[in-house]
Amino acid sequence: MPVVESPAPTTTHGIRFWLVFVALCFCVLLSALDLAGVSTAAPTIVAELHGSDFSWVGSAYTLSSAACLPLSGNLAQIFGRKHVTMSMVVIFGIGSAVSASARSMTVLIVGRGVGGGGTQALVYIVTADLVPLRERGTFTGITGMIWTLGSITGPFIAGGLAQKATWRWLFYLNLPLCALAFLAVALFLDLPTPEGRILEKLAKIDWIGNILIIASSTSCMLGLTWGGGRFPWSSPPVLAPLVIGLVGLGLSFVYEIGFATYPTIPKVVLANRTSQLGYIASFIHGVVALSITFYLPTWFQSVRSATPIQSGLYFLPMVATISPFAIVEGLIVAKLGHYRLVNLVGWGALLLGVGLFVSLHRTTSLGLIVLFQLIQGVGLGMLYATTFVVLAPLPISENASALSLLTFVRTFSQSWGIAIAGSVIQNKLSGTLPKSVIRQFSSPSDLVYGVIPEISTMPEPLKLQVQDAFVESIKLVWIIMASLCAIGLLTVCLIKDIPLSRQVDKKWGLRERPPGTEIELVQPESEIVEVGPVKPNNDSIIIEVVRKSTGISPVDESARPSETSQGRKQVRENLTSNAQIRI
Repeated sequence: MPVVESPAPTTTHGIRFWLVFVALCFCVLLSALDLAGVSTAAPTIVAELHGSDFSWVGSAYTLSSAACLPLSGNLAQIFGRKHVTMSMVVIFGIGSAVSASARSMTVLIVGRGVGGGGTQALVYIVTADLVPLRERGTFTGITGMIWTLGSITGPFIAGGLAQKATWRWLFYLNLPLCALAFLAVALFLDLPTPEGRILEKLAKIDWIGNILIIASSTSCMLGLTWGGGRFPWSSPPVLAPLVIGLVGLGLSFVYEIGFATYPTIPKVVLANRTSQLGYIASFIHGVVALSITFYLPTWFQSVRSATPIQSGLYFLPMVATISPFAIVEGLIVAKLGHYRLVNLVGWGALLLGVGLFVSLHRTTSLGLIVLFQLIQGVGLGMLYATTFVVLAPLPISENASALSLLTFVRTFSQSWGIAIAGSVIQNKLSGTLPKSVIRQFSSPSDLVYGVIPEISTMPEPLKLQVQDAFVESIKLVWIIMASLCAIGLLTVCLIKDIPLSRQVDKKWGLRERPPGTEIELVQPESEIVEVGPVKPNNDSIIIEVVRKSTGISPVDESARPSETSQGRKQVRENLTSNAQIRI
């Protein structure tokens, strides 16, 4: 049954909502600090642990996050949002502890992998439960501001620790933050928990689908990380996992759409062109954003001989621009009720900014570099609106499934971005670095972060040659990313600008409901029918219809007869007999 739009222009949020939102922001801050900080400290980490496969330091976290995201959405539907979110925070803390104590690159990669999880998806899902799509851009902007705060402070913290103390504290500091996030979620995230026995809930988990997705994602990343580093791109150890992974992902979607009893990815979330293009745009956005985030600090440290702290400072203009424009994007969408314009501006700005990066060289002025970053920041901030492209055509009852898939696409694409850019740089450096430098390293995968710590001590002619080699290698990354931005811009021309809904899924609302709201009937499957307002004694009542037990309880007789009859009539016509009215 279609959702009936409410005439109310905005939603009023009480103190409990804001406490919940603060809890979610803690979770966002954790992820941002970790991801941004590690990219700055990576040269120091690799130098101490003497490891190869440096790209796995970033890719392991994003890969495990991506692989677990569909599962986390599936679990949130079955076990409830609160307990799954708390579990993800605990897992993140365990991964941080393992990473902090790592004595080898292998252990560090394992810790990064364990730390990845579905926290980001849960943040988006709970926000969608509480905020209508039309108003959600503002709150997405706020979480973007928190992400920016973590992205700004992360490189400084990581750079300072790597330079003055030890990089291990970057991971140890996550532990008290995890404790704060866990406490905030436990105290404030008071959302409904689906009823049922544990065995019944376990039976509803899409085991086959999630195993296929996790295995296929991991296989793809193995090929991407090994390609051009440990093995040539044309070798069987690279091609085999890539082909197996891509085929496996295809089979995963076939299984989800056609065979799964309780699908993690319902067919409806992929059934229209606008949502499909939204997923494609989100994939491109993730590849471009993480390539820039991970390898721009590398450019500063290699080409400008910046320290980790300095590279964090040089990176500041872009990350500081993203948040304000994410909020501007949300306000524009909330005002207009449409999203195509902000997506067009976002992709245009990002294409321009990345394209200008192609012109960077060793002597480019810092002012120009700042300007180019500001343009990119505008684009990245405005492109938070890709969420609207995916969700606008879908019923609100599919928010969790669509957001889990969207976050999976974004995070998985980030893994591709880090791995592809790293492989491109490695391959290019192998042909542009002086032979005397290459001979010092046993594997091409050691070239990037293995060479950087040595640049400042090289004699002047050799130092300039090495810096120019890094300029040319990273320039190839900017060219590839600019081409992808052009494809992202093309997707905007093909989407429909669908008006945004003002409804939320009442099935997952906060359990304590204040007086003074309209009567709404929330049917099984989260379909909503508005009946009110009914105002006995000048107070409003919320009636939730849930599939819990047999029979239908009587409606309050103090309500006005005509409106009560209307409510009863809609109950009889629209609900199954196995339902209960809860007042």
